[in-house]
Amino acid sequence: MASEPSVVTVTGPDRSALLTDLTLRFGHIELVSEREIVLPGGGRGHELTVRHRPFTSELGGVVPPPPPPAPLQAAPEPPTQLHVAPEPVAAPPEPPALVPDLAPPAPTAVPTPGAAPPAPDPAAAERALAEAREQAEALLAEAREQAQQALDQGRADAEQLRADARNEAARVAALAAEEQAAAVAAARAQVETELEAARAEHQRALAEHQAGEEQRVQAAVAARVRDLDNASDGRRVGAEHEARRVIQAAQEEAVRIKQTAEKDVTEARVEARGITREAREQADALLREARAQADLAGVESKALSEAVRDAQHRLRELSSQITSQLQAAQKDLNDRTSLHSVQARIRAGGNEGSAVEIAEHLSKILRGAGSAEEQ
Repeated sequence: MASEPSVVTVTGPDRSALLTDLTLRFGHIELVSEREIVLPGGGRGHELTVRHRPFTSELGGVVPPPPPPAPLQAAPEPPTQLHVAPEPVAAPPEPPALVPDLAPPAPTAVPTPGAAPPAPDPAAAERALAEAREQAEALLAEAREQAQQALDQGRADAEQLRADARNEAARVAALAAEEQAAAVAAARAQVETELEAARAEHQRALAEHQAGEEQRVQAAVAARVRDLDNASDGRRVGAEHEARRVIQAAQEEAVRIKQTAEKDVTEARVEARGITREAREQADALLREARAQADLAGVESKALSEAVRDAQHRLRELSSQITSQLQAAQKDLNDRTSLHSVQARIRAGGNEGSAVEIAEHLSKILRGAGSAEEQ
């Protein structure tokens, strides 16, 4: 078991399936070691040790790796057994808000009569739109980087698979050539041995039968040599056929591995396109929401300006009414309290109120003017 948190060891019967699974789980990986083992079921398998990049969030904290994808349903092969080293997993940080929350507007003070209305501030809407655009561009850049990493990893895996296929084909071809050379050498040695035996037998036959058996022995020796030549040719042809068969099987295996690598690269490209399309859709949604918020802020600012103008107009009207009422009350008070007016009413014989009644009447007029001004 690996001691580093970023080092993972897995075992399984299919090497390409193990590499694909690790790539989907951890993204970019680096092969540390590889060896062939015997699985618990008795079959041959592979043990791979890889190193992956640690997962980091935007705030700098370590985040847990994504969940592994569902294993493929493969009938002829046993399921892949993964022995993953335990990794420290930190609590995921709070995701940053995509659009900043707007603070509630402060209570607007009623302007004094004659003051200019506050101008609408579109800076908040512009800032929200700029932040949404920056976040959308960051998401798009991150999606492009992830897609490029996936594509680069797919290409690297494809190159590694091609190199492994070439090495395997070269090894099989070398082994077939060695087997062919050994078979030819063995056939030649056997033929030489049999030829030596035939020559010895021929010499013995010549020594024993010098007279009448020479022609018969020669015919027998010639027939034996022909049989040995035919047997040697047959063995050589069989060895050549076996070598061709082994080379053809190696070429077919290399073609199959190449097709598998191209398929993996195609799937990586499709996944990268999907990530890029999803990031673009999220960016468009963010931009639309920011524009809607900016439009809403503009409409609210216009409505607030209209309300302020109406309030100022109403205040001006009330001020003019209060001023006219005060002037009328002042004029009435001057008319009622002037010496000439009092003397004129006394001469006319009219009933004139006392000073207390005049003061009460004046206070009522002033109170009425004050209540009108407050309203």
